[in-house]
Amino acid sequence: MNQAIGIRLSTDFLKKIESLSKEEITDRSSIIRKLVFIGYKDLIKNKMAQKYKEGKITLSEASHRAETTIWEMEQYLVEHGYKSEYSIEDLNKEIESGI
Repeated sequence: MNQAIGIRLSTDFLKKIESLSKEEITDRSSIIRKLVFIGYKDLIKNKMAQKYKEGKITLSEASHRAETTIWEMEQYLVEHGYKSEYSIEDLNKEIESGI
């Protein structure tokens, strides 16, 4: 069920939304809903990536909580400068031990 809410936006921002709604051939409310959804997705990915970097959650949990695939979360981490401490030597040790 959808619920109406009220928010205050600056006149400049509303003009940008109006312009975008004309370009997208849709109404202002649809554009605002789209922006909120995109902003939420980016914010939650960022928060989960941070928790993963801090070692608080696994990559699998981060991707699940961010509602992405593990591949998408890995991609997001790389795009935002994350470098794994997991090395080729670690991989070779795992292969040799049969893990």
